[in-house]
Amino acid sequence: MIRFLHMSDTHLGSRIYMSDDREQDFYDSFDEAMDIAISEKVDFIVHSGDLFDTWSPSNYALSKFRDSALRMREAGIPMFLIMGDHDRPKRTDYPAAEIFNFLGIRLLGKDGVESVTHEVGNDRVLIAGISNMKGFRRNALLEEYRRADEISEGSTNSVLISHQAITGYLYDEACEARPEDLPVNFSYLAFGHVHDWALKQDRRPVFSYAGSTELKSTREIPAFIKNGKSVNLVSLENGIATVERRKLKSVRFQYAIESNPADYQAEIDKAIEKYSSRFGNKKPVFTLRIVGNADKERIRSTLKSYDNIIFRPPEFISEKVEVESRPGMENIADYINAYFSSDPELAGIAARYYSMARSDREAAMKFLMEKLGVGDL
Repeated sequence: MIRFLHMSDTHLGSRIYMSDDREQDFYDSFDEAMDIAISEKVDFIVHSGDLFDTWSPSNYALSKFRDSALRMREAGIPMFLIMGDHDRPKRTDYPAAEIFNFLGIRLLGKDGVESVTHEVGNDRVLIAGISNMKGFRRNALLEEYRRADEISEGSTNSVLISHQAITGYLYDEACEARPEDLPVNFSYLAFGHVHDWALKQDRRPVFSYAGSTELKSTREIPAFIKNGKSVNLVSLENGIATVERRKLKSVRFQYAIESNPADYQAEIDKAIEKYSSRFGNKKPVFTLRIVGNADKERIRSTLKSYDNIIFRPPEFISEKVEVESRPGMENIADYINAYFSSDPELAGIAARYYSMARSDREAAMKFLMEKLGVGDL
C-alpha cells in the first residue's frame, strides 16, 4: 500500500494586514502539516499549488520552506508539487520552489502535463502534474487533461496534481473546466486553488480540493467554521484511493459577525462562549459589520475592552444592501478573468499587465504594446 499527504494553497509569506503574527500563522500550519507527514510516515507529499503567496517570495519565506524541506529530506519524504496562480512566475523567471530540487522537491508541469513514476517498495505510482493554466494558457488546459489521461492509461496507481477552478466549486465565470472535462484514468485527482475543502469519492477517480491550510480571506470563514482547515492522508492500493481528512489545530480561529448597534456586543459574547474551545493558544480574529446608525467611537472603544480578541477595523453601513455572494473573488485576477470570461487570452494579458504594473510600469507598458502590436509612442 502507498500512503501520501495531499496539501495545497499554503501561501507561505502571506502578510495579511501587514502583520508578522498573521505571516507566522501560515508557517505554523505548514509546519503542522509536515509534522503529520512525518508522524504518519507517508511515502511522499503532493502539493497542489500556491506553495508561496507570490512568485517572488521574501528571503524569509524561502528560508522557512528550506527548513521544512530539510526536515522532509531527513525523514526520507519527497514532495511533488505544481505552480498555482500565485506562485507561477509572471515574467520569464525561475520558479521559487525549483530552487530546492536538490532537497527532494520535484516541480512538475511548468509547460504542460509532466509525469514521473515513483517507486515505493514493490509498488509504483504514476504522479502527473499540470501547473496552473489561467489566462492565455487556459485554451490548452483541456488538451493537457487529455494528454494526462493518455499518460495514465494502464497505470494501476496514479495521481494527477492540478490547480484549477472546476465548475460547481466556484462561480461559473472563474472556472476553467467542468467535472466532465477531468481525466478518468487516475486513481486520485489532487486539486488546489479552491480554499474550501471538498471530497468526491463515490466513483473512480477520487477527487479532492485539499483546501488552504490557513484563512486567506474572510470569505473562507463560513466553511472554516463548519469544517476547519486540513490536509488529506491518502492511501492507494490496487488503484483504489481512500482519504482520511486530518484537521489542523494550529490555524488561528476567525469569526464574522453582522449585527446592529444594540445587539453587537451580545453577539460577540455569544460567539466567544460558543467557540472558545477552538481558540487554542492564539488570539482569534473577529470581523464585525454594524448595520444601522451607530456611535462609531463608542463601538471602537467597546471593542478595545476585549483583551483576548483581535478585531479587524469594524465596517459601518447605514442600511443593509443585499449583494450576491461569489466565493473565490480573492484578488484582482479573479475579477479580470470573470470580466473577460469570453476571451481567456485577453484576460491573461490584462492580468499580467496589472501584475507587472504594480512593480514596473515601464515594463508593463512595453509588454502591453507588444501584445497589442503597437509601436513605440
